[in-house]
Amino acid sequence: MSDEATSTTVPPHGATNLPYSAEALRTERLLLRPLNTGDLEDVHAYQKLKDVVRYLYWEVHDHDESAEHLRKRIAMNRLAENGDGIVFAVELAEEEGGRGRVIGDISLFLKNATWGKFEMGWVFHPAVHGRGYASEAAQRVLELCFDTLGAHRVFAQLDARNDASARLCERLGMRQEALLRETEIFKGEWTDTAVYAILEQDYRAGS
Repeated sequence: MSDEATSTTVPPHGATNLPYSAEALRTERLLLRPLNTGDLEDVHAYQKLKDVVRYLYWEVHDHDESAEHLRKRIAMNRLAENGDGIVFAVELAEEEGGRGRVIGDISLFLKNATWGKFEMGWVFHPAVHGRGYASEAAQRVLELCFDTLGAHRVFAQLDARNDASARLCERLGMRQEALLRETEIFKGEWTDTAVYAILEQDYRAGS
């Protein structure tokens, strides 16, 4: 085994700094923070679009459904036990200052604390696609996972037809590890699921 291969190898460990309560995370252009009730209009703006929900487990939301969905996701703000989740609103600052606009959200789930395993997911308004916001936000959450929470492995599962999410995974340094053929009936048809993941040693080697 080469020195380069061994230099990024890390000893087995579980997640650290748990419980973790969601707090604001900043990037060059974005603020990631817990959702709040004032985000309803912004999140409904993308939850009502067919293109956005095409590969999600829920259908287009009307205003009331978005409000209920938001209520449930606001409560997801702490990681302590396996299965817990956090949803970060991704806020784009206004040029004039003041409250920004929520352009999407990123979910983070603690799948197994003993093994340091986390799952990520994301949704963004199509109006901001192609500007690097999703990559910037997701990279910040990976930093949280590996530098603060002691993650060993972070993975994402997506509909194999979701090319945009697959490209995002690749930009984050994730590798496609599996293609599960016709693994579930999704919105009335058999669909394939792609699994992408990045290990701590991969993250350290690329940072």
